[in-house]
Amino acid sequence: MLTIQQVRARLMEPRPPRVLISSPSDAARSLLCFMLDGFDVSAVYSVEELEQSLRSAKPSDTPLDCIILDHQAEATADGIARLLESLHSPVLKDTKLIHLYTPVTDTISSNPVFGNSTSGIIRMTKPPRKARILQALAKLRKLPPETYADLRSTATSTVEEPSESQRTLFGNVLIAEGECASDCRSELSSRTAVQTTQLPKNCLSSSYNAMT
Repeated sequence: MLTIQQVRARLMEPRPPRVLISSPSDAARSLLCFMLDGFDVSAVYSVEELEQSLRSAKPSDTPLDCIILDHQAEATADGIARLLESLHSPVLKDTKLIHLYTPVTDTISSNPVFGNSTSGIIRMTKPPRKARILQALAKLRKLPPETYADLRSTATSTVEEPSESQRTLFGNVLIAEGECASDCRSELSSRTAVQTTQLPKNCLSSSYNAMT
């Protein structure tokens, strides 16, 4: 079994994963970009911008490995999955979708939190954790399962979600204490009222250049 750092290194071969983040939250985009530092990451602010980015993909673009969609509606994630299938783009033919959502009653219709569901979407509850994101990417990149199967258990507790007392709120983003918390706390503690201009450069991409 590999560590988080070793799995990340494996994911960098033969090229860094290309990830497109869609989230209306500046803090969430900043946190996800921080977790995926070193990967080929770009970001958009709305579902409409995400759809425009996908429609504008060019055959010469680097293949898009994954979309991380931060949205509460299951139907929205399903719609993006259907759009990917309908575009028949060589750049998007292997693109997978990770759907981040806040667990509340009736938010998601009995789909598994981590695993394949309708349209092959990986549903993942917030708060996002680096180990879970990397495990999902490793699965999508088809790394040998034994290299990442127990990654979450080595970095987080055996409980799927932390208790309220174990969570810290930065801006609009909940971060689980423990895995990644010490690294992310200093990064985000000054971003409670984060502005767009303070985001990492790779998270400032508009819908017009997110796919270039």
